[in-house]
Amino acid sequence: MKFVAITSCPTGIAHTYMAAEALQMAGEEMGIEIKVETQGSVGAENQLTDADIREARVVIIAADTNVSKERFAGKTIIEVGVKDAIKDAKGLIQKAIDIKIEDKKVSENISENKEEKKVEKKGIYKHLMTGVSYMIPFVAAGGILIALSFAFGIYAFL
Repeated sequence: MKFVAITSCPTGIAHTYMAAEALQMAGEEMGIEIKVETQGSVGAENQLTDADIREARVVIIAADTNVSKERFAGKTIIEVGVKDAIKDAKGLIQKAIDIKIEDKKVSENISENKEEKKVEKKGIYKHLMTGVSYMIPFVAAGGILIALSFAFGIYAFL
């Protein structure tokens, strides 16, 4: 049994790769072959080929961003958030194993409803998370500078 997956978060830094690693590790533990494409801040890595998609039984999309589903026409798609893949990758793969191919229309309707709900939050959330990811180095550098000032006896608090 073979599955393919795509992971993507708004900033494309940490959660994208954490979800991919969780899915790969869960697949190895369960004896399932899974190839995961990450769509991070540096673009798509480990891209899925047409052969990978053709051989896959189910497509897992763990994303908080818009992922194009055009290349998965005719495939059963399970769509969840990135955090779901990080927290319960084994459960997600088990859900993919248990799914019946005939349930395709039901899963598409569920994913369409989820997508409609995400559209409202996506714009502001994406911008906030991008801002946070750019501020992390400044916060870390500030903390290091304060620690150095205390280490060398310079009283920064006076």
